[in-house]
Amino acid sequence: MALAAASPLPAPEGAVERLRAAAAELPHRELDGLADPQLGADLEHLEQVRRRVEAHQVALAETLRARRARSLRDRGTDAVKAAREAERATQNELTDSLHWSRADARRATRLRSDLDTGGASPHARDAFDQGRLSPRHAKLLADTLRHLLGAERDRAEAVLLEAARREDPVTFGRTCRRLLAELDHEAAMVDEDRRRGRRNARMAQTDDGMLALSAQLAGTDAETVATAIQAFRRPDPPEIRRRPEQATADALVEMASAALRAAEASAKHGIRPHVTVDLDYRALLMQAGVAETAWMGPVPFGEIRRLLADCGVSRLLLDADSTPVEAGPETRNVPNGLYRGLLRRDRGCIGLGCDAPASWCDAMHLDHPYRFQGRLSLDNAALGCRLHHRKYDCAGWIITWIHNRPVLHPPGRPPDSGRDGPDRSLDPAHGPGRGLRSRRPVERAPMPPRPPSHDRGAPLRLPVDGGPDPPD
Repeated sequence: MALAAASPLPAPEGAVERLRAAAAELPHRELDGLADPQLGADLEHLEQVRRRVEAHQVALAETLRARRARSLRDRGTDAVKAAREAERATQNELTDSLHWSRADARRATRLRSDLDTGGASPHARDAFDQGRLSPRHAKLLADTLRHLLGAERDRAEAVLLEAARREDPVTFGRTCRRLLAELDHEAAMVDEDRRRGRRNARMAQTDDGMLALSAQLAGTDAETVATAIQAFRRPDPPEIRRRPEQATADALVEMASAALRAAEASAKHGIRPHVTVDLDYRALLMQAGVAETAWMGPVPFGEIRRLLADCGVSRLLLDADSTPVEAGPETRNVPNGLYRGLLRRDRGCIGLGCDAPASWCDAMHLDHPYRFQGRLSLDNAALGCRLHHRKYDCAGWIITWIHNRPVLHPPGRPPDSGRDGPDRSLDPAHGPGRGLRSRRPVERAPMPPRPPSHDRGAPLRLPVDGGPDPPD
């Protein structure tokens, strides 16, 4: 089947052609010879040109939408339906042909009518056309002015146009909401309810095994989530450098872990929500292989090693057809007494320079393999935040014992008494001189070697429940 060739675009005319010709010269411009003031001035001029071009694109999109709506009305389509179909068709063209986002396409087809219905003055519309007001600023201005009338609207417009000249869109949006709440509280509440009606959150698994999250919240709901994220977002300890996005992602994980530990979510079949991992016993003995999670599917054994450090374990026997024939009761890997001992000794994460509290920490297996029945004591367990727990399991960080207390640090950097580690030496629970500041590290003797990998034991499957409540 032959495909029709795409129709060529008509040549630009007038100002658009001149602008296109001037833009074609820019890549060949010599920049090394320009002084710094000239570079800055050119950036400002080009920004104004860009805004003017954006305003003209909005005008073109609005003209296209209006013509389509008029054509539909001429063919007998109801006016409301014609306006809706013309707007949808124009937005689809902008997203398909120009690859605009849906939000940008929606703003372009509505912005001029929003300015008109909002009662914006000719001065405000001229500011938009001249590039002194960006499309995002203009949309915020229109949404604010449409609630006001008469002299009050004129005064508000003057204040907001001056603010738009010096504020970025996010700051300008705050100024608009603050001004509207001061002038008309009921209208501000209507706007807040409208924003809340647009709330959304999406959770999806990617094809490479990650969890993609996106959300939009408003009002106190947004403030609650932002407050919680900031409360769980910690500065980078020494030897660790994270991007801001990584720090926020780690904070979300800590928030979710804290919520599950609180056990306030409703139970199902008498079992509170928790992370469930299905693990073959042979993989447990070999410290390698695949584990199955309930939501995200397969993960390598190393990814769940830190969950095994402090979890509930249930044994499930299967027959030759993999049918369950016996389910054992859940047992706790970290006894209550041991956990209280870890709290008293470590107080929080033992990672070098980390001040994460104990409530954010896992009980880590140190050099004692889990396959030796997972028996733990104060000599082979310690508290570690999720970040440092992973450093110990996956990044080769090591433990040094100082005055009978463990410190986790990179292999090439032993703890230094003058700089490193949280200073708990004055903690009354330990007494003077028992903190992490000693210059005399004492290395623990290594634990017995692990059994050879061919000793695999019985083919059992262990559903492992990670992330339990800390014992009282």
